[in-house]
Order: sequence, then C-alpha cells, then structure tokens
Amino acid sequence: MPTDCQTDTLYGDDVAYIHDVGYSGLCESWEKGLLEIFRAAGIDDGKVVDLGCGGGRWTQRLAAAGYTPVGVDISAAMIDLATKRLPSAEFHVASVWNYQFPCCRAVTALSEVLCYRSPTCDDPDLSDLFNRVFTALQPGGLFLFDVTEIGLDQDGQRTFSEGDDWACLVRYENDDVTQRLLRHITSFRKVGDSYRRHSETHTAQLFDADQLAALLRQAGFEVRTTRKFGAAELLPQRCGLIARKPQL
Repeated sequence: MPTDCQTDTLYGDDVAYIHDVGYSGLCESWEKGLLEIFRAAGIDDGKVVDLGCGGGRWTQRLAAAGYTPVGVDISAAMIDLATKRLPSAEFHVASVWNYQFPCCRAVTALSEVLCYRSPTCDDPDLSDLFNRVFTALQPGGLFLFDVTEIGLDQDGQRTFSEGDDWACLVRYENDDVTQRLLRHITSFRKVGDSYRRHSETHTAQLFDADQLAALLRQAGFEVRTTRKFGAAELLPQRCGLIARKPQL
C-alpha cells in the first residue's frame, strides 16, 4: 500500500530520482550538438556553469569533454544525485535567480530551467539575470538555454510513465491569464515491499521567444533562436536561444 507525502518543494527525493532515471534522455540527445556549438565559438575548455543541473548528467558530459563544470540546482535532492555522479565537480544548492556567477566561458540552462517558478520566487527578473550572466561571461562566451513557448496547450492532458521501481502520473493545467502551465505530479517509488506516493505541482512560465531575444540584446548579447541543438530537434513549442557576448 502506498504511503503518502506532499510538498511544495521542487524535485524532492522521489521526483528527483524519477526525473534522473526516467526523463534525462531528451537532454542527453542534445549533448553532441551543444558541444559542437561551444567548439564553433572557440570554447574548447574553461569553466561552464550548468544552471538547473539536475542529477548532473550534462555536467558529467562537460567534464568528460575537458571543461570545468559548475552545477547549480534549487533541489538539494538533485544536487545529492549530481555529487554522487561526479564527486570532483563543484555543485551549489541555489536558485538560478540569486546565484552569484563566477567568471566563466559559458552558461547553460537546459530543459526549460528558466521557465520554472517556485514558491520562493514567483516572478523573477529576467533582465537582471541576463545582465548578470553577461557580466560573468568572458568575451566570446555563450549563454545557451531553451524555453517552452506561449501556445502550448496541454490543458486536461494526462501522461503515465513507469520504470522498474517507480511510476509517475502527470496532469496538465493551462492558465491562459498568466500564460503558465501547471504540471500536477504524482509519483510512486518502491521502498522495500511497498510504494511511497509523493505529490508535487510544478509551474512553468510560457514565453514569447522573440521577447526574450530582445531582452538578451538589451543586455548586450548577440542572439539567435533555434529549433534544434545540432541535429537534435527540440520538442514542439520549445525554442532554444543561443546568446553570445561579443569579443572585445
């Protein structure tokens, strides 16, 4: 029989585990293309900040490719997974909205990290974030991220997925007034001979990618949008933004 747990925390232990083992394939499919973008920009080494690093799979790939990654995530459970995966790397439990960036060659925020809204930061200042990233980047540095766009309508839809020791139900709710998508998540994770049930609601802000590009340009970036990273296409209604700090 399931035991119950409900929290306002983003990615508690069970949802973090399920996301890491069951939902990491999409981002992994982008990795080759992302590294190609880095190298085309002359970024072959140096420090890369991975915002919303989750369980550290992309962070691990960065380290294997010769970079010095720094992982940042608001979820302590995610950082615990990431630290176990890559003990030698630097990780921080922090919100992307108040993290103090080190000098670096690139910043990534993959899988709609900038869309997420938390109980402690409901309406963050995008312009402030973009300005801080611009300041932290070395000349020629890159800021790569993706967002879910206004127009994605999943209202009332439900999905179910499962693995050997987990199952996950997601119910979707669109808020057309605030242009937000709510994901009501119910997870079941095997603990001994029973399953533990856990509930979270994740809120994603939907964006107009052209407006984001304009904000990035105001911060000083050169910007282009894309529907793929390398050969790997993004999901429908998902847009990638590649922002470059000009060379001196």
